[in-house]
Amino acid sequence: MMNQGTCQEQNPWLKIPAWDYESHMALPDVAQAQALARIMADALEEHAPSSLAVIGCATGNGFEHIDGNRTRRVVGVDLNPAYLSVLEKRFKDKLSGLELIEADVAAPEFRIDPVSMVVAGLLFEYVDVTAALRNIAKSMSTGAMLIAILQLPSAESAPVTQTPFKSLEQLAPIMNLVPPSEFAMKCGEAGLQAINTKERPLKKGKALFVGIYRKI
Repeated sequence: MMNQGTCQEQNPWLKIPAWDYESHMALPDVAQAQALARIMADALEEHAPSSLAVIGCATGNGFEHIDGNRTRRVVGVDLNPAYLSVLEKRFKDKLSGLELIEADVAAPEFRIDPVSMVVAGLLFEYVDVTAALRNIAKSMSTGAMLIAILQLPSAESAPVTQTPFKSLEQLAPIMNLVPPSEFAMKCGEAGLQAINTKERPLKKGKALFVGIYRKI
């Protein structure tokens, strides 16, 4: 596991146990884990990347859909080293080309060798979008695809659904929903061209925006 020097002890993401995170995301009233995994599976099937980076990979939700014979290099990036440790234990024997990096994708020093597809699910709500997209674009080969998943606002539910896993409530103060139109503009500034967009409904009036962008 590589450490690019996150040094963000006060970031709430470092205080949420992996068990709490996974359990919260998979609850029927949230069901974001299932939706994110399905979106990733569909993208892998459609684009068949030879190399893949999952930014904000957490404990590896969706990695079970990666075909290591087809996608020979897989990079997982996350702030939380405990999440990466869980991911490594689960997938190191299944994905021989697995690289794990503890890093902040928006940090000036962020670097990975370019890949042919990037998946970033529910990441941009917690980072400097302009800086993150700039670094992501640098991490993509020409013609590579970015699969970006944003949470859309809901009139029925708070951005962070209340569940028995109270540690997740620490995220509410740092979560900023990103309007898809603003995101598309920033993608264009980073040299990423919109290919397709769609919405995926969730529970309690929530929905995800899925944008597919190509590096030009």
